[in-house]
Amino acid sequence: MGSPTKIIWTERAIDDLQSIREFISKYSESQAIKLLQRIFQREIQLLSNPHSGGLLLGSNSKFEIRYLVQDNYKILYRYTESEIYVLTVFDTRQDPEKLKL
Repeated sequence: MGSPTKIIWTERAIDDLQSIREFISKYSESQAIKLLQRIFQREIQLLSNPHSGGLLLGSNSKFEIRYLVQDNYKILYRYTESEIYVLTVFDTRQDPEKLKL
């Protein structure tokens, strides 16, 4: 399998990021921006090494789902030969039952 060349953020992942920013911005706009920057910087890691994230166990998905951890958030993704799909950004402090893929 070749290395993926582009990252696609799903609508759900984008909604997650917006919610994260809105919540953290209530306390500190600058911290919200810094967190989102750290999350987006993980794109570099994903493009150079898409299998570097842990394998999500117990998923009912027909695709292999992997994740990276950034601060208190799991960035869940899957990849093909040409693309990486960021599926969701999940706050690990939440009940894991809320994570439905």
